[in-house]
Amino acid sequence: MNIVYLSLGTNLGNKLENLQNAIHKIGTIGKVIKISSVYQTAAWGFESDDFFNIAIALETPLTASRLIEVLLSFETELGRNRDNKTGYQARPLDIDIIFFNDNIINTDQLTVPHPRMHDRKFVLIPMIEITKNYKHPSLNKRLETLSADCKDTSELTQTKHILSV
Repeated sequence: MNIVYLSLGTNLGNKLENLQNAIHKIGTIGKVIKISSVYQTAAWGFESDDFFNIAIALETPLTASRLIEVLLSFETELGRNRDNKTGYQARPLDIDIIFFNDNIINTDQLTVPHPRMHDRKFVLIPMIEITKNYKHPSLNKRLETLSADCKDTSELTQTKHILSV
């Protein structure tokens, strides 16, 4: 089994429903072990409605290449349209593989650890909540250190919402 850490975000439609639907779909390909709190943050890299972001830990038998295929299909099923070349656009769902075991993966299809995760508080803070002592396999730093060094000045607000498996 593989242990995978995912970052999920949404800023269109019913954000809580989008995240909950994504968790249910992800639960069909493995066991969701942990779910972070829901965090609200301003759009990053473009002007739009605020995002809701979470991190989840998943145990799955899928390989990394198969997992990204399935996650991209889930995004599409749940309303994501990837028209924008920069990736910065409002969306009902975004799912990123942040870590896959302690693997370092660089293919045309997938880069893990996520190449910009250490620059984004909306990824780091929920990730720290579910795996505080995790050490980034290529930067060789704990997530808390990466968060302390992060130049991202955006503010995250932990909401009162609770999501479940």
